[in-house]
Amino acid sequence: MEKSDIFALGTGQSGAIGFKNNSYYWIKGSSKYSEIMKGHWTEETRNTATYPRLTTTDNSNNFQNSTFWMYKTNRFDLKRIQVTYDLPQSVLGQSFVNSLSIYANADDLLILSKERKHMEMNVGSSPQCRFFNIGLKASF
Repeated sequence: MEKSDIFALGTGQSGAIGFKNNSYYWIKGSSKYSEIMKGHWTEETRNTATYPRLTTTDNSNNFQNSTFWMYKTNRFDLKRIQVTYDLPQSVLGQSFVNSLSIYANADDLLILSKERKHMEMNVGSSPQCRFFNIGLKASF
């Protein structure tokens, strides 16, 4: 009997907050600065700055949580999609193979969130990876 299946798994969350409080967002001494810091506050940019004042000193004021660093962690993740096709018995004929299925799947395909780039970056741990697989399942 010929059969095909599609499987999808999604997860979501809403209502929580997080803080951008790691080395990508906060500066310390002469460490390498991220792209986001180009819009830092100066006397000349006080009306257009998108980032707080930079300092090269080891000042604990640089590492204080505030609403500036807060973000909503609302998200929907498309965790897995899999398509499976079972070959019909007429294709297998009188061979030693009783059944044969072909499948393709993909994991961690998509994050829908206002903070998608931040969530995929995973500063301090492994970056977001996507996996793609193809395979066969046979019974004899």
